[in-house]
Amino acid sequence: MTDIGSMPTAVANTTDVLNSANSLLTSHRELLTYVRNSQRAHRRQLRALATAPNDLVNFPLIDSPASSPLPSPPSSPQLAPRTRPQRQDLHPAKRARVTRYANYVPEEETIRNDYSQRYVDSGEWPQNRVLGAEPSRRFEEYPKQQRLLSLKKESVDAHATPPFFLPFSHLSSLHPQKFDVILLDPPFSSSFGWDDLQALPVPSLAADPSFVFMWVGSGAGEGLERGREILAKWGYRRCEDVVWVKTNNATNRGPGTDPPTTSLLTRTKQHCLMGIRGTVRRSTDSWFVHCNVDTDVIIWEGDTADPMRKPPEMYTLIENFCLGTRRLELFGRARSSLRRGWVTVLTESDRAKVGEHARTGEGDTVHPWNKDSWEEATRHLTSLAGGKCVVPNSQEIDALRPKSPMRSGNSGVSGGVGVAISGGVGVGVGSAGVGVNAGNMNADPNMNMQLVRRPPSQNQMMVSPMMGIGMPMDMGMGIGNMMGMGMGNMGMMGMGNMGVMGMGDMPGAAFQWVGDGDRMWEDGMMAGIGMGNTGMGVGGPGMGMGMGMGMGNSRMGMGGMGMHGQWGQGYDGFQ
Repeated sequence: MTDIGSMPTAVANTTDVLNSANSLLTSHRELLTYVRNSQRAHRRQLRALATAPNDLVNFPLIDSPASSPLPSPPSSPQLAPRTRPQRQDLHPAKRARVTRYANYVPEEETIRNDYSQRYVDSGEWPQNRVLGAEPSRRFEEYPKQQRLLSLKKESVDAHATPPFFLPFSHLSSLHPQKFDVILLDPPFSSSFGWDDLQALPVPSLAADPSFVFMWVGSGAGEGLERGREILAKWGYRRCEDVVWVKTNNATNRGPGTDPPTTSLLTRTKQHCLMGIRGTVRRSTDSWFVHCNVDTDVIIWEGDTADPMRKPPEMYTLIENFCLGTRRLELFGRARSSLRRGWVTVLTESDRAKVGEHARTGEGDTVHPWNKDSWEEATRHLTSLAGGKCVVPNSQEIDALRPKSPMRSGNSGVSGGVGVAISGGVGVGVGSAGVGVNAGNMNADPNMNMQLVRRPPSQNQMMVSPMMGIGMPMDMGMGIGNMMGMGMGNMGMMGMGNMGVMGMGDMPGAAFQWVGDGDRMWEDGMMAGIGMGNTGMGVGGPGMGMGMGMGMGNSRMGMGGMGMHGQWGQGYDGFQ
C-alpha cells in the first residue's frame, strides 16, 4: 500500500525524469545536426578536388528526422473491428453475406451504410458508392435494354450529318435553318449575363416542335428561376430537369477540403432545364420522341482538365430521346463538343483550337460551317426517313423501347327492370353507365323482359383499383295505353326513392325500401309500389338517378342509388 506522505516525492521524481529525458533528446538532436552539417561541408571539399572520391561523396548522410505532421481536423474514433459470431441458423447465402459485409443485417436483408458520416470522416461523397453508374455497366443485368441502346446508337450514327462548327461571331449565318434540339452551356462571366443569354436568337433557330436543354448551375443562385423565365420568353415550356451528380473519387483531398460555399448543404450537382416548344404527344408521336429510355440523373466524375465541361452522356441522352437529326450546340468546346450529327457554335478562343484537319473523338472529320453542305446532308437523311428530318424507327427498336402508359378506361352496362301493369306492360331500364378508370364492369347484352334474381357472383362491378363515374340514363317503355321516357342524373353514395304517382283518377303511393341488415346495398336499392291503375314497379340497382314520366295511364318514378364495390342480388332484366 502506497504511503500518502510519499506521493509528492513520487511526483517530483517523475517530473525530474521527464525533464532529464527532454534535455537528453535536445542534446541528441543538436549532435545530429552538427554531424550532418559537418558531413555536408566535408563533401563540398571533396567535390572540389581534381579527382573526387565518388564512393565517399555518395555515401548517405545521417537520416533527417521526420517532419511533424500538419494538424488535421479531428475525425471520428476508429473502432476496432468486431468479430461476428457464426450464424448457423441462416441460409448459406445469408451466411456468406454476413462474412463478407460487416454491416449486413440478415433479418432486414439490407446493408446499412451511413454515407453522411463517411463524408464527414473522409470527405468522400456518397454518390461515389453508386454501383453501375458508368454507361457501360449500367444495364449489365438488363440485356433487352442493352440491346435497345446498341440499336439506337447504330441508327443514330447511320443517320447523322457530318460534324460542323462555326465561331459564335458567325451565329447569324445559321439563319434561316431550323433545329430540332438546341443544347446550351452559357459561359457566364462579367461580360456575359442572363440578359445576354436571353437576347440570343434561339426562337428563330428553333423548329416546331423542338426541345432545348440549358445548363443553369448548381441551384445556389438564381439559375433555376432565371432559366425558367428565359425558356418562357423563348417560347418554351419547361418539361423536365436533368441533374448531373458529381463524384469526387479523383479530387477528394480529405474531410473539410470541399470549396467553401454560402449554401446550407454541400452542392454536388448541376441542373439542366429541358423545355419543349410546340405539341408532342408521347403516346402518338413516337416518330419524333422515344420516352423513358434514359433517366434524368447522370453520375459522372467530371474532367480535371476542363472543370467547366459537362457530362458527355448528355449527348447520348438527347439522341436517345429526340429522333430529330437537326441538332445545335451553343458555346461548345473544341476539345470535347465536336460530334457527328451536331452543329457546334464555339467561342472565339475555342475556334482557334480547331485545326485544319481536326477530327472528333470517334474519328470523324470536322467541317467548318457550310450551309449548302449541311442542307444537302439533311435532304439526304430526310429522303431515308420518309420525308421527315428524323432517325428512322425500326421494328426491333419499337418492340424494345419503353412504351408510354395507356390510359385505362372501361365501360359497363347494368340495369334493372321496373314493371308497371296498367292496361299494358311498362319496362324501365335502370341505368346505363360509362365508367372511367373503373376496373372491370360486366354488361348483359341481352334484354329480356323477365323479373329474375341474380346470384351475388353475377352482374358485378369490380372496383379495382378505382370506382368509376357513371353517366346514367333511365328509360321507361309502355305497351298499350302507357308510355314513358326519362333522362337521369348522376347520383353518388345515395339511397334514393322510387315512387309511383297517379294522374287523374289513378291514385298513387310511394315508399323507400332498403333491404335487410348489412345486405342493404345488395338486396335491391329501392322499390316502388303504385296504387290504382299503375300497378307495381320494381327498380333495380343503377348508377345514378332516373325519372320516368307517362301520359294518360302513366306513372312517374324517381330513383336513387348507393355506390358499392359490387352490384349483385338486385332485380335485373338483362339476361
